Amino acid sequence: MDIDAEIAALVRVLGGFKPGRPLPGFITHIRFPQFKSLEPYATVKFDFPFAALVGPNGVGKTSVLHAFYGAPFGQSTAQFWFATDLDPIAGTRKDPQRFVYGHWNASFKGVVETRKARLGKARDYDYWEPYRSSRADGMSDMPEGKYEGMSKDRWNPVRREVVYINLKMSFGSFDRYFYMDQGGSLGDRRVVMLREATRLKRIKDSGVTSYSLGGRERLFGNRLLTPDELKAVCLILGRTYDSARVIEHSLYPKNRGKDLTVVFKRGIEYSEAFAGTGEVSAVSVVTKVMGAKPGSLILLDEPETSLHPGAQRALLKFLLDQIKVHKHQIVVSTHSADLLEGLPDSAICVFEDNGKGKARVINGCSPLVALHRIGRAPAGKMRVLVEDPMAQMLVVKAIESLDEGERSIVEVRVAPGGAEAMFVHHGPGAMLTGDDVYLLLDGDKRRVPEFRDPAQIAPAQYADLPALYERELGARPKFLLAGGNDDEGRARAEIEAQLDYLTWIRQRLRYLPKLCPEQVIMDGVPGWGCAAPKSSEECKEALAVLLSNGVEVNAQELLVLAKMKIAQLSEDNADLVTIRACVAAWIKSRRR
Repeated sequence: MDIDAEIAALVRVLGGFKPGRPLPGFITHIRFPQFKSLEPYATVKFDFPFAALVGPNGVGKTSVLHAFYGAPFGQSTAQFWFATDLDPIAGTRKDPQRFVYGHWNASFKGVVETRKARLGKARDYDYWEPYRSSRADGMSDMPEGKYEGMSKDRWNPVRREVVYINLKMSFGSFDRYFYMDQGGSLGDRRVVMLREATRLKRIKDSGVTSYSLGGRERLFGNRLLTPDELKAVCLILGRTYDSARVIEHSLYPKNRGKDLTVVFKRGIEYSEAFAGTGEVSAVSVVTKVMGAKPGSLILLDEPETSLHPGAQRALLKFLLDQIKVHKHQIVVSTHSADLLEGLPDSAICVFEDNGKGKARVINGCSPLVALHRIGRAPAGKMRVLVEDPMAQMLVVKAIESLDEGERSIVEVRVAPGGAEAMFVHHGPGAMLTGDDVYLLLDGDKRRVPEFRDPAQIAPAQYADLPALYERELGARPKFLLAGGNDDEGRARAEIEAQLDYLTWIRQRLRYLPKLCPEQVIMDGVPGWGCAAPKSSEECKEALAVLLSNGVEVNAQELLVLAKMKIAQLSEDNADLVTIRACVAAWIKSRRR
């Protein structure tokens, strides 16, 4: 099974996960009455255990991760956001910076809301506290009865372990000291690196778990990756390692906290000084995610950093698999198309500027919408074939109200030869070449409510397939067949092609909601409706009379007049809504 199929299978499984069943303390939404640069009451919804926050730089994605970090019991957003003289924080005690989040409460057997707010400063730090329920912030009154996690006037914060991983700041100890600490000369830094490399080699070789220097403990971890961790790193990076050792330390000058040294063995042994930053990133993510307690809230800021596209797909599969096994909730901030492809719309939240200096949130977006917001063009177009220019204009009008990211991948074309050519030639050709083609025919070409399911056709009925096509399509498709002079082989190939084509048209052939586009136009113009037309020809003649208004016009001029009427059709016109839904369903199906 390839990785896209594995991701699709995981998405199907996780789609059945629900708050509390089996996701403990699942956070269902977070609302921001007043928070940083988000527009008032912006809400991020979570209907899937993996959520991707997508948008251009500077629209609040990381701010939402910081709010998430501070949501559970014992956590504080002040870890990342605090007031300074240069950057004071707006708000008063009556109207503070705050957020409200919903989370599953097992005792209540439902979703409850907790409000956290920055209520000022204590000593030299900001403090964020849960406080009473507020109708003004859209919260419900406290229920009667007693439930675990309930105080007199509020629901207490959810109790969950939080793991925050900022891949934008994930560096090995060599890169962090040699390139980021610019104190001293290059020669001085080399001397330090040589000295500390000698110490690190002794630590690696001896396997010690404690090392003091200057009266302080400088070693915080020294271990080989477990077999499962190493396997995950190998899968993400697409290469085989014999082993990898992680050493957390503060051996370099200035005692800046924990540095990470990784020693890889892949035939030869080398440290992160010679490894790619992607290798260090993969180790960092894997060890932290696999070290998290079951049911954790895991936050990743730009996890695609330093990883090539294939590694990003493998990382997505790894994260989804960890949710399946350990029932985590994972939220990522990303600009990566490879971390979005294959996710359900419910997993994607788009952030964008609202034109007033604030950021708005759009929940439940397709990857196409999300990628459009960050300026990435879609990889390929889907082609919708119609019978004539009138139908083409109508479909183009119908999809105008789709998001531009989705609309930009749709190409509407008139098929040479009309409906019969679409059935007989264009469809079989597209099926053979794998082109992303869909057929949208006039309603008068519909012969059956639904095409026959090829899985329900017994081998004894295969000889009837040409007649079945005549009954259901009104034409017999032509297939390019292999087999040469082998009549039996060609017969088998033809049956296989006929069955495959039935599957193809069941997915890719639809009809306009009326006999023809002319009837859609007339029914959409007040007073122009064509009562119970007998045929599409009757509709075409009636529309020509109405459009020309007694003036002699040619076919091209008639199209111009029709285009003007189509432009005036309401966006919520029932027929346009039906056409739009058809194209939207095709867009969605091509992402599976």
